[in-house]
Formats: sequence, structure tokens, C-alpha cells
Amino acid sequence: MDEKDWLQKELLGTTDGEIPPEADLAIAQGIQRAKAVRRRNRTFLTAAASLVLLVSVFGTMIHVSPAFAAAIRQIPGMEIFVRIMGTQDKGLARAVDNEFFQPINISHTQNGETVTLNGVIADESRIVVFYSWNREHSAWKSGPEVKLNPADGSYMPAVIGFQHSPVPAEPVTSGSDYLDAMLVEGTPMPDDFIFEVKLTGDDGPVWKVPFKLDRELFMNRAETIPIGKSVVIQGQTVTFNEAKLYPTRILLDVSYEESNTKQLFGLRDIHLVTEKGERLSSRGATHFSENKKILTFESSYFTQPKELYLEGSLVTALDKDQLTVKLDVANKQIVSPDNRLQLVKLTDMGDSYAVSLKLSGLDSSWDNMSYTTWSDWKDAHGNTVEVSNHTSSRTFREEPESNESLESFTIPKKDYGDVLTTTLQEWPNRLREPYRIRIK
Repeated sequence: MDEKDWLQKELLGTTDGEIPPEADLAIAQGIQRAKAVRRRNRTFLTAAASLVLLVSVFGTMIHVSPAFAAAIRQIPGMEIFVRIMGTQDKGLARAVDNEFFQPINISHTQNGETVTLNGVIADESRIVVFYSWNREHSAWKSGPEVKLNPADGSYMPAVIGFQHSPVPAEPVTSGSDYLDAMLVEGTPMPDDFIFEVKLTGDDGPVWKVPFKLDRELFMNRAETIPIGKSVVIQGQTVTFNEAKLYPTRILLDVSYEESNTKQLFGLRDIHLVTEKGERLSSRGATHFSENKKILTFESSYFTQPKELYLEGSLVTALDKDQLTVKLDVANKQIVSPDNRLQLVKLTDMGDSYAVSLKLSGLDSSWDNMSYTTWSDWKDAHGNTVEVSNHTSSRTFREEPESNESLESFTIPKKDYGDVLTTTLQEWPNRLREPYRIRIK
């Protein structure tokens, strides 16, 4: 049996109904089978070395196996891999190409709907859980609700995302997705997890799948790259402290000088580029404080470039004495750094106020922003105001000055003492100055 046939057999098997007591054994056996495949492929490579490129990574030999990736892509229910192989995340794509994938393949059927936990990709900083579903009747346009928790019930600080397919016009009978958990820097990766599934439109019990990470495959692969270099953008200093290279992503430690006259918000066009010109895009940021950020990029782990550069030219910023926005609820007025932030609506709803704020003059990069423009609202006594029903939208037109962001929310109707205040977390004031530094 060749590699492709073996993998199809392993991934196509199902376990219907409740998870049997032997689930832990099955998972452990699955891990051993994955290791066996790696050993089997190494033997094959010895006989056909001229057909395969071997890449040295931190003292171990990791090889590219197109057959492995191709087999995964052809498994029914694993269409999500096809999208990964595109331009969405080159780091994950290369992880699959390099057999950096742990098959699990446990299924559960309830009321005519089957959900399969297909497998995982992980390292010390990130875990991506792949799952698929199919149902007898197409009553819903989306898949099941899922959660991922450490098996011991502890809290795992992480940014959780999903790679949902576009919402179809008609209900669907099958699909695939993945849950992407990016751990906050310094958070240890658990060994054991519980994957929870609530079937769409079902009031029955939540299906819980225990699984154990293959630490031999995934862990102890990080590389730390000291940087300690600074750039000055129109008088404001940004320091790049270090980078951590993981198989699934690169984390860049960035700090802004306390002596800066402006509060820096975002390095909007920052990216990494290799000596061959390959660009590794930014995938977001974690904000530790006003002056310390951890930026995330696509990973170059499996390509191991000889040189790696940081490039960019744009940062958003605002004078530090202009960071406060005031909202006068009684008089329906707002005070902000300039007229680009406007109060569109403040409506008395009886027991609450409905508020809508519009921020204009945005560039196209704001289309990818998923965080609000400000922090918590405070009353005159410094108490945090309860905000609910928060929604946001972005509108982009041909003329940049016409681009806008609309934020709407409700607050309880009460006497707040004076005006409400908040601190800006972003503002469309741009500083431009190109920079390029070598970090590797």
C-alpha cells in the first residue's frame, strides 16, 4: 500500500455514536501510525533521494512530501486544506507539505448530522484544529459551534479565530473549517485538549472529543532571533527587540520609546521579506501595553531563508495630549481630536441610549481591522460603563477621504455625572518614512 492509499484509509475511517472507552487508545495509536508514516517515508526517500529536496532545520532533517499533502487534499471533508494551499497562510501550507500534521479522525453522528475531528497542526505558540461535517438535510447555512479547551479545565489565554467559508446563498449539507488558537506569548501549550461540538440547531448534549498532542512531532522547534535594532519614523522611535520563529508563525517583539511625542498605534504596512524576495505578511498583533506589541507573521520555518528583512513605511500615530474622546450624553455632543470622528446618533431607548459614531478618512488597510477604535468608556467617577450590542462596519470607496468606519453600541440610561470619556486605540493619522533592517 503506497503513502497516498494509507493516508486515505487512515483519514476516511469513522467512529459513529458516542466515543468508546478505547478513544484514548485509538488516539495514541493514531499518533504512532503518523510516526510510522514518517519513518516509512524516510526509507522511501533513501531509495529515491534524487526526487526529493531535503531541508536542514535546527539540526534535524525535514523533507517535503507532496504525496502526503496531495492525499490530505483529496480526502472528502478536507476541502479546507485546498484553501490553505492558496495564499491565506503560507506557513500552514508548508506545514502540511512537510508532514507537520497529526491525523485524529474521530466522528460522531447525532440526529442525521456527522461531525469529524480530522486532525491538528500545532507548535509551542499555536494550535489549529481541522474539522468537517455533513448532514442528511440541508436546513442550515453554517457548520456546528465548536470550542477548544485544555483537558484539565484550566484557562488558556489565546486569540481564537475560524476560517469560515463564505456564507452560501442556500443551506448546505457538508463543509469543513478550522479553529485557530494563537496563544498569548509566554502561555505554555497544553498536552491534552477537549474539542467540544454543538450541532447546529440541536438542543442535545455537547459532543466532547479528548485528544493528546504529538509532542515529538510538534514541540521544541522554536528559534529565537535577537534583533535589538531601532528605526526612526518622522521623529518617533520604534525598536524591534527579537523574533521567535515557529513552524506555524513568526512573533516579533516591538516596543515604542517612552520619549516619543506621539502615541504610536499600528505599523500598518510592515512585512518580512527573504533574500529571494518572498514576502511574509503580517497576521495581526497582540497589545501588551501602549508601548509594547507582539506582531504575528506568516512562518518561514520550512523554507529556512538565509536572510530575513523587516520592511515598512507607515505608522498611525497621534499626539499624546489628544488621545481622549469625550461624549456628552445630555447635550448629544462629542469632543475628539478633529472632525473625522462624528456623533451620528444618540437615541433615548427608554432604559438605554443607542450610540453611533462615524470615523472618516480611512485608508484601505482598515478593512482588515477587527478591533474597535477606542478602549472602555468611563463615567465622571472613573467607573467603566457597560457597553452592549456593539457592532462595527467599514465602507470603502474610490476616494480615500470617503472611507469610513461606523461603530454602534448601547449604554444603560443613567446619570453619568458629566461626560463619558475613552482613550483612542487607533487613529487615521499617518506618518510615513521607509525602513528596512536585516534581522537574520
